[in-house]
Amino acid sequence: MFRTKQPLKLLENRVSRIYSGGFLLDCFLDKENQMDSHFPENWLGSTVVAKMSGGSHKGIEGQSQILTSSGQKLNLRSFLQENASEILGDSHIKKYGANPGVLVKLLDSAIRLPIQVHPTQELAQKYFNSRFGKTEAWVVLGTRKIDGVDPYILLGFREGVSRETFAQMINEQDIKALEQCFHKISVREGDVFLVEAGIPHAIGQGCFMLEIQEPTDITLRAERNVGGIEIEEREAFQGLSLNDFLNCFKFETLSATDVLQKYRLNPHLIKKIPGHGQEQWLIRYSDTPYFAVRSINIESSWKMSGYGSFHILLITSGKGCLSGSDFSQIIKRGDSFLVPNHLPYMIENQGDGILQAMTCWGPELNLV
Repeated sequence: MFRTKQPLKLLENRVSRIYSGGFLLDCFLDKENQMDSHFPENWLGSTVVAKMSGGSHKGIEGQSQILTSSGQKLNLRSFLQENASEILGDSHIKKYGANPGVLVKLLDSAIRLPIQVHPTQELAQKYFNSRFGKTEAWVVLGTRKIDGVDPYILLGFREGVSRETFAQMINEQDIKALEQCFHKISVREGDVFLVEAGIPHAIGQGCFMLEIQEPTDITLRAERNVGGIEIEEREAFQGLSLNDFLNCFKFETLSATDVLQKYRLNPHLIKKIPGHGQEQWLIRYSDTPYFAVRSINIESSWKMSGYGSFHILLITSGKGCLSGSDFSQIIKRGDSFLVPNHLPYMIENQGDGILQAMTCWGPELNLV
């Protein structure tokens, strides 16, 4: 059993995908050989097994490992089965058991990802026997121009797109026509977008993001060619018929202005302490009940008072010290931790500039 409450260091957890990317992720993690590959994602605090291109599984790929204070490496899912109460808290367990109910990723795209959608909880239960759907959100951490193309996303149906015309484009695999169905939105560092289950989307090339989502890997693709790799319709639809596949889309058609107003989120200040720093909401539970994200800019030091819910802490820039009543360790950009519920701690800035961190929270329990 887990006896001493302290943040649990999350080890690097690269996951293979059928698309390429990862150069900016390598830079973020200060890797020696920085390059694009088919390992463009790093999953944080994950108990989810990654689905591969054909919906098959490869062992326990996707599940996180933690590093204990004694240097032992443990599978997070197995660890939580034995220590859920101490880490996740009794209120969370009553509703979700030992499942954190959230998945956090770092994702860097070198190509445009396929046009896709994720099911709501209702349809995930109906079609995939999953209690979780896949509402997600993106926090843009960095961008790059690739082959002269500025970073962008495709988000939401444009006016005039019907279920029937969309189905025809899918059957014909008319990629240019499919792309024209969606709003193309330029992105820059600091942008935050909510992508509700059922909303079609695609991440464009050159986007390095933090993605927070419901804990599934259910992706339904409208395209059957991903970066030159052909996949079968069965794989793209995850075994669904075309009709059931289309049921997973919300055919709401919005103007570009309406899409930005509805799905691009603005930060909200929580508190600011002169000489110490400030904390703000990037994603609130009023935006979605499935998760939340805060950002913290630390000038000198910042106290976290021990909220009644666990969270994932990610250092996004700078270096410093993470400490509590009986623990202390040096931290730097790219480090991430699973912080147990009710655990107070302090972050001290030991660098020349601002130390930036993000905290990612699980489903709403009316505690945070």
